[in-house]
Parts: sequence; structure tokens; C-alpha cells
Amino acid sequence: MQIFKINSQKEYRQLITDYAEQLIELKSTEQSLANQLVSKDVIYTDGYSWPVQGDSRFLIDKLYQHQGQINWRERLVCEKTQFNNRIRGSIHVFEELFKPKINDAIYLTEQLSPLYQWLIKKYPKTEGSEFVSASTWQDKIKFKKILFPKKLNHQDLTALSYQPKQFDYVLSFDCFEHIPDYKQAFREIYRVLKPHGKLLFSVPFDPASDDTLVRASINKQGETTFHVEPEYHGNPMSEKGSLSYYTFGWDLLDTLESLGFNQAYALVYWSKKYAYFGDPQLLLCAEK
Repeated sequence: MQIFKINSQKEYRQLITDYAEQLIELKSTEQSLANQLVSKDVIYTDGYSWPVQGDSRFLIDKLYQHQGQINWRERLVCEKTQFNNRIRGSIHVFEELFKPKINDAIYLTEQLSPLYQWLIKKYPKTEGSEFVSASTWQDKIKFKKILFPKKLNHQDLTALSYQPKQFDYVLSFDCFEHIPDYKQAFREIYRVLKPHGKLLFSVPFDPASDDTLVRASINKQGETTFHVEPEYHGNPMSEKGSLSYYTFGWDLLDTLESLGFNQAYALVYWSKKYAYFGDPQLLLCAEK
């Protein structure tokens, strides 16, 4: 699979132009699948699952649809791992591009997830965490005693308890948009990464915008102001979900480098073979 390293909106637009024929073919396959789903609740498509390192089927349904459109990013669930499109792709990019070693120290900013269980089984030095606020304390007890017998590791990404230069990699998927002071979170991750360590992450990202959209903000009194329609994402620690404060733009790459990272860039990919359908998938990487 080709993984493209992109540094700007201009480069992204050029990439889409250069591979227009390939992307049109992918869209044709998507439309065929969408047509099949119209009269059914669930369909499957075949492909190769990177986490399995073998063939699998991928479930497509109407969950999380927006205006009747399939949510390709959150569906295409692997029958063998239960990983959706974006999680399978993130594992694929991480392993194919960075080639982590079995004893590398990895920090994943989630713990109550199948991804954490998969990573720690393959990479024993994986650490995971959840953010446990006072309002989710009861949920913590429930998860700890019933669903998650291993000790739940509470971490605030803006004030991590880890030592400097502790991790080879930090992985974070759809997390930073929920942190009002996301720059402080990036500073902390820079601190706990080893020299030449890498942060691989995803956030809501608009590839057509150079500027980050501030969706909501909090003042010193803790009051929230909504600047656009509120958007909430699923959160295993809260039934209410988590408010998304930002939709990031290409200026995020400059922000990361201004905070000390040696370089920051986007990684763009798609694939019919691996069932990475939908708009071109996009991950972000910052190297120390």
C-alpha cells in the first residue's frame, strides 16, 4: 500500500489530482456497495486485514450515517478483529512505516478498547490510559470491577505522570480535539518521547482548510462558549460523550513544530485491497 507524506494543503490537492483515476475507481466500488446496502441492514465486502495478516470480511451497515451516507471511516469492521476502517488503517501505517520492535515502549492514549488489548499482546511494553474526571468516577468503578479487571490508568494528557524520554512511540486516535489546551498536551507528549520518538495520531481534520476551526472554548470560570454547532464523540468513560473543541487544519503542522518537534507531516492513504474506503484516510505524525 502506498502511504503519502504530505506537508500542506497544496501538496494534498496535487496528490488528489495525480491519483484522480485511482480514486474514481475506488468511489465506483463504494457506490456499488452503497447500492447493495439500500435494501439490507448489513452487507460484507472481502479484503485483506493487516492486523490479522490474512483475508477477512468487513461489515458495512447504516450505523453513524450522516444524511444517508455510509460512514466508511467508522464502519468496514473486520470480522476477525472487530477493528473498523480507521483503526485497521492506523495499525497498518504504524507497523509498515515505522516498523516498531517488539520491546519498544509505546504509549496509547486509551485503555478501555480492543486496540489496547491488541497492542499490549503484540508489544508487551505498551502503556494505555483513560482520562477519569470526577463526573466519571462511578463509571471508573464499574469498568474497573466488572469490565476491566486490570488497574485503570488515569492520565491527564496536559500533565502526564510519566518520566521524560520514556516512550519510543505515542499513539492517539481522535483524542486531542477534546482537550481545550491541546498545545499543552502536545508539549507533554514531546517531553515523554525519547529522542527521535514519534507521535502518530488522528483528529478531526479538514484537508481543505489551512486554519483550525475553534468549535468551542472554555473561559477562566469554566464556562463553555459554542462558536458553531456542538459536536460530541463517543467516550467509554462517559455516557454523555466528549465535546469536540476543534476541527484542525494544516496550521496544526506548524503548531507542532513550534512546540519543539523536529518535523510534522500528514500521512495519506487509501486501498481497495485492504478495504480502506471513503475519503482518503489521513493520519498526522510529529517526530522529536
